[in-house]
Amino acid sequence: MARILLDTPAVTPALGYDRIAIALSTLIQESEPRFAVGVFGGWGSGKTTLMDTIRAELRNPSTLKVVFNGWRYEREPHLIVPLLDTIRGAVVAHADSPEGRPVREKLLAIASRIGQVVRALVSGLSGKMTVGVAEVTFDAAKSVEALGNGHQRPAQEAQSLYFACFEQLAGAFADLREDGGVDRVVVFVDDLDRCLPQNALSVIESMKLFFDLTGFVFVVGIDQRVLEQAIRERLTGFQAAAADDRSLRLAEREYVKKIFQVPYELPPMDAQQLDDLLTAVYETAKIDGEQLDDLQQTVRPYLAHLAIEGQVNPREVKRFINAYTLQMLIRPQLDRAAVLAVQTVVFRYDWALYDILRAETEALPQAIKQYRDGEDSALTDLWPEQIGALPTDLAQFLRSAEAAPLTRQDLRTYLTSVEATAPTEGWVGRAYILIGRLRRIARQGTASLEQDAPGTQLDRISRELASAAADLRSAVVDEQRGSERFAEHLDGLLDLGRAISSQQAASWSQAVERCIGNLQRELRLLRATPARPLPAD
Repeated sequence: MARILLDTPAVTPALGYDRIAIALSTLIQESEPRFAVGVFGGWGSGKTTLMDTIRAELRNPSTLKVVFNGWRYEREPHLIVPLLDTIRGAVVAHADSPEGRPVREKLLAIASRIGQVVRALVSGLSGKMTVGVAEVTFDAAKSVEALGNGHQRPAQEAQSLYFACFEQLAGAFADLREDGGVDRVVVFVDDLDRCLPQNALSVIESMKLFFDLTGFVFVVGIDQRVLEQAIRERLTGFQAAAADDRSLRLAEREYVKKIFQVPYELPPMDAQQLDDLLTAVYETAKIDGEQLDDLQQTVRPYLAHLAIEGQVNPREVKRFINAYTLQMLIRPQLDRAAVLAVQTVVFRYDWALYDILRAETEALPQAIKQYRDGEDSALTDLWPEQIGALPTDLAQFLRSAEAAPLTRQDLRTYLTSVEATAPTEGWVGRAYILIGRLRRIARQGTASLEQDAPGTQLDRISRELASAAADLRSAVVDEQRGSERFAEHLDGLLDLGRAISSQQAASWSQAVERCIGNLQRELRLLRATPARPLPAD
């Protein structure tokens, strides 16, 4: 039997989430309910785990807990609508709970009033209003009428949908506190990191409607960098290039401060906590028997090499284990250590080793063997501009027992298997192969110049260089993935190819190597950046 590790929270006291959750839940439970908590952390840092633990700590029956998944509703044009409807659904569910059953009819009536607001917001779609900065379209007359104001005298009628919605909600939530036995509504907003930055900001903007209503606490999990990026895009859209970078950073921080009165930045998980994390996720996934033995004995040594600057990412650890498990199910004949060694190289984005492995698959095993035998310059000789001085953790990995399989001559088989399950897009592999081709052509060009080769041979090298550069442009730039700098470096490489016959070997070699190195660095940045959307027709 083989199980995968789901991307679900795994809590153990040793990870410290319980202490953090108790502290934050105490603030939520004992403070006036009219604020927002920001749980900040990078991708896979454990925000959902902490928020679930906080929710479990809120045991007071007068606390209504609501979970809103922003990513699930990302395609909704106006996120205030599903947010309100989720709260309405939570009130209905509370009415059927043991705590809410004594006042069930009152709770259902309150839910109905919230539903009126939801219907009002979607009834028109012809005019425009603003909730914070998020724009909502509506037919004012139809929407206000949907709120039941038609019986009032004109002077008493709400002419603004925003005012009418707020008035209706204020009354409904006041009744929820007075008659429904609920003294606070705690809304947990999660998965905003999966949304586009502007959509994540729209959810947070929608929360502003509730900040003037007593009884609401929001707990929001988000990567602060995603939020600040969205704010920057919004501000530069309003202010064009007028604002300097420093003032934009100040504006981003001030915005975050105004929204989140209680910020909490999740501390990175120390590599020394890895075993505690593994124990928790294995217990949660009910991993046992042969699979547990394999993970503990075979996989565990490689997981230590996933730590970047002494820190591990829980989600990345799970993805690594799942990728290995799937490969062993599909191709059980593969050597497990070789799979894990190649997989470690692919998962460590900060190392340049994957770049070389993909572009120089046949040459790298010998270079690694030489490096393991004590030749410190072996990898630098292979890719001088890209490697330079090896990072300490990469050097330790290459000389460890775990890296021994990288000296095999059949690494391409393992690389193909790993890339089928690891987070690497197909265009990346094609691009690295072309980078390797460019380097081989560059070596031929240098050798030809050193040997005073005839012009026909130099012309052939120039044409090959131009062909490889054109293929690379097609694989990257023409697929809407390249940056302007990437295109500029490609153009520079073409210029060098055309000028090969008039160059000295040393200067030409240095210039070409520098240009290919720049392309390589840009490609590594593009690996970590989502593709730009294709232009609209």
